[in-house]
Amino acid sequence: MAAQVFEKGIVLKAQEGRVVVGVKRMVRGRFGRVTQRTTKLYADDSRRLASVGDMVTVAFARPISSSKRWRLVEVVSRVETAPEGAQHA
Repeated sequence: MAAQVFEKGIVLKAQEGRVVVGVKRMVRGRFGRVTQRTTKLYADDSRRLASVGDMVTVAFARPISSSKRWRLVEVVSRVETAPEGAQHA
């Protein structure tokens, strides 16, 4: 079986060493309606490279813990953060 690799955005930073990656897909329902489903992948980030909103690449791995089955390969793009004193318009 070939290794599965996804390039998706971080949903949230769960605990130290763990990130949750959301994989969105379109699903056609029974009567033809197309809806969007999201699957949460718990990935190992022991190097603490990713933050919330980053685009990352994850790959399927051996079981690392009871929920973590994915590992963070690389951070593709980082999210732009506002400076500390910035005001929202």
